[in-house]
Formats: sequence, C-alpha cells, structure tokens
Amino acid sequence: MAIQNISDAQDTLTILKQDDYLSQFVPVNNENKLNTNSIRLSIEQKLSSLNKGLQHVEKIIRDQTYKNYKELFNQVTWIENLESIIYGISLQIQNLQSLIELLKSRVVDLFVKVQTQVILLNKLNATCGLLRKIMRTQILAIQSSEKGYNLSSNSMFEIKELIIDKDLKEISFLNKDLTKLCNICKKNQNIC
Repeated sequence: MAIQNISDAQDTLTILKQDDYLSQFVPVNNENKLNTNSIRLSIEQKLSSLNKGLQHVEKIIRDQTYKNYKELFNQVTWIENLESIIYGISLQIQNLQSLIELLKSRVVDLFVKVQTQVILLNKLNATCGLLRKIMRTQILAIQSSEKGYNLSSNSMFEIKELIIDKDLKEISFLNKDLTKLCNICKKNQNIC
C-alpha cells in the first residue's frame, strides 16, 4: 500500500536530483551526498527548498491515499469495529465487576448472619447444658431424700461431678441441694 522508502518513488528522485539541498536529507542509492553548494545557500533558499519538498511529500501522500482508498477505508472500518468490540468487552467487564461486588457483599452479609446465629446457638447450648445440670441436681437431691442414702454408683459418680461444677456453685437456689448431695457423698465415704 504505502511506499516503503521515499526514494523509491520516481517523481521523488527527479526532485531530489534537481534540488541539491533536499537531496542531502534522503539517501539515493544508499549514498548520502553532502553538497558543499547546498551549505552555502541562504536561509530563504533553504526554506524555499524545504517548502518545495514538503509540497511534494503532501502530493505523494494524496496520490497514495487516492490509489489505496479502498484498503484505507477497510482498515478504518476494521478499526471502528475493533473499537466497538473493545468497548462492549469493557462494558461486560464493568458489569462483571459490579456483580462480583454485589455477590461479595451478599456473601459477607450471610457470613455475618451465620456467625451471629452460631454464637447464639453456642450460648443456647451452654444454657441448656446448665439447665440439664440444675434439673439433674434437683432430681438427685429429691431421690436421695426418698431413697435415703442408698444410691447407685452411677448416681454417686454423677453427684461428684455436679458438686465440683463451678457454674452450679454460683447459683444461689441450688446451694441447699448441693449441700445435701455433698453430705450424701461424705456418708458414702467419698470425699467431696
């Protein structure tokens, strides 16, 4: 499509041969000629030569554009299509990023809710365990007064466990029952 080297154009060669000053800027046949006459030119003459060269380059560009306008048009169309595809992809990436942020916030919210529920369930489990111990302490205290001091070894082991439990000792209404169970342990020759 485009001229690879400006010296390849036939018109360019003729202009370069005619103007000693311009010929020093573009190599002809891989030679750079430095003409001593062109060094002695005045500034106006050098500017005039540069303007002629610039006009000629503009003419070459117009000619090449006219000759290859279909290919240039195809390339511009292809670039526009490529830009629209890239724009579409960037929109999809932005949508994906916003969806990821939304999903992340939902996951974090669900995690916080689950974590709160787990803490609540752990507290409920501890409370239920303490209530079971309280109930068992009261049942064993009632059974010991009904049966006297004749309790099974399993019951005695359970009484020992209840007596040493720190949480039960802090409950004031159980003090009477715990004292009663401790006396039963002592009478059965167990140290509490």
